Amino acid sequence: RRAASALPPHAQPLARGLRAAGSADRLLFALFNSTSTHALPALIATAYDSLLANATAGGSRLSASASALPYSKRQEATLSAIIAVFASIMVLVPFAFVGALFVTPLLRERESGSKQMQFVSGVGPVAYWVSSWLWDAALYAAVLLATLAVLCVARGVVPAAAKAFAGSAEVLGATALSLGLFGFAAVPFASASSFFFSSPSSGLIALIAFHFVSGFGLVIANFILSFIDSTADANEQLQPLYRLFPAFCLGDAFYTLAMRDATRALVGEGHEQNLLASDQLGAPLLALLAEGLVFGCATLALQYNEAAPLLPALAARLRRPRAPAAATGQSGASTGQSGAAAG
Repeated sequence: RRAASALPPHAQPLARGLRAAGSADRLLFALFNSTSTHALPALIATAYDSLLANATAGGSRLSASASALPYSKRQEATLSAIIAVFASIMVLVPFAFVGALFVTPLLRERESGSKQMQFVSGVGPVAYWVSSWLWDAALYAAVLLATLAVLCVARGVVPAAAKAFAGSAEVLGATALSLGLFGFAAVPFASASSFFFSSPSSGLIALIAFHFVSGFGLVIANFILSFIDSTADANEQLQPLYRLFPAFCLGDAFYTLAMRDATRALVGEGHEQNLLASDQLGAPLLALLAEGLVFGCATLALQYNEAAPLLPALAARLRRPRAPAAATGQSGASTGQSGAAAG
């Protein structure tokens, strides 16, 4: 009663009700899992809610809620980095199939004899491959536009997921440029690869595996090695080797786009670098542009070599034995002597 009288006036009726219900002299034993952070508070809230409901005949109830503390900037950056890796990986999986599909019609034309028929009919190698690349570019443009449309729609449905790739006009343009240059490199790469396969199915499976491993595998390896102190320097030196693969360049570009949220969480707004800087998207985009030109020239070189094999002829000439000059002079002298004796 002394404790009840010491309470504020608005709490005294509740204390009297609890004493009248006989709960003031009741001990409560609670068994809970100590590994769960919210187990004890939730159990106590449930017990007091039951006592209050008994004291007020169900007229009043207690409710408890728990909210997590806000993330620190470092925690937000770490979470954004993990999301960035998975976002870039999820983009690489479908585009590994897209980049490999262009080899199938080329191998079918070779298998059916359609390609040889076109060359016999007077089509030149440059005209054949330029027309093939233009058709592949039109098909890839349709895939590119559909991908950008999905990202724009996802921006309104799940803004947290699509913000990294379509959050603004600048970011959407960088995404379109990354995907476009990947197609610029993947199409001639498929053309050059078609000379090393005879079956459409084997060529398709090999290129899918190549793009998947060089993109998916290298992006994960790059992420893991960059976070380990003992391998970070070696991983930085391997970046030029990684960028020889078009799929890795695409994954690296998308990883950079997704990591901008983590950078923004650490350094704040207004300290972001230009997207086309060399340590941002500049290096992978420049590598994709160079690879497209190199693979295109390699395709034409392989085609001309197939029509008139230059390498086997050069190798045969290098392997042809040459008579020593001294031996030639001796044979000439012996021939002169035999002629004189005959005379």
